[in-house]
Amino acid sequence: MDADLLEQLYRKYYSAAVLYCTALSADPHLAQDIASDAFVKAYLSLPNDVPSFRYWLLRVCRNLWIDHLRKRKREASGEPISHMTDGITPETKYLQDEQRRCLWKCIAELPATDRELVVLHYFSGLRLQEAAALLGKSYAATRQQMVRLRHTLKLRMEELGYGELE
Repeated sequence: MDADLLEQLYRKYYSAAVLYCTALSADPHLAQDIASDAFVKAYLSLPNDVPSFRYWLLRVCRNLWIDHLRKRKREASGEPISHMTDGITPETKYLQDEQRRCLWKCIAELPATDRELVVLHYFSGLRLQEAAALLGKSYAATRQQMVRLRHTLKLRMEELGYGELE
C-alpha cells in the first residue's frame, strides 16, 4: 500500500475507528492505540480485493480489541466530539450537546453487543448488512435488533426528559 494512500485513508477513517474502539473499550487512550494499530496492519497487509476499506478497518479494530481482551485475561488469570456548526446560538449548541451527552450515556448503558451494533451503524457509518456480517449475524436478526434498540433508546431518553431526537 502506498504511504500517501495510507495517509488519505487515515485522515478519512481515523475518527470512525477511534469512536468504534472507544465504544468497545470505554477507554479513549486504549481506543486510540487500537485504531492506530489497525492502520499499521492496513499498511502491512491490506488485501487487494477489499470492497470497503472502512468495513475492513473496523473488522481489524474489532479483532485487535478481542486480542487485547485475550491478552488481558491471560495476564489477569463515550463522548463523541461534537462540532459547532455555523448559525447556532450558544444556548442551542449547549442544549444539543447536552442531549448528545445524554444519548451517548444511554448508549453506553446498553449491553456490549447492542452498543457495538449502534456504534457500527450510526457512528461508524456501516450499513446494517455490513454490521451484520462483521458481527456474524443475519441481516434480518440485525435489523430486528436495531428496531428494538431504537425503541429502547427513545424510551430511555424520554424518561430522562428529552423529547424527539434530532
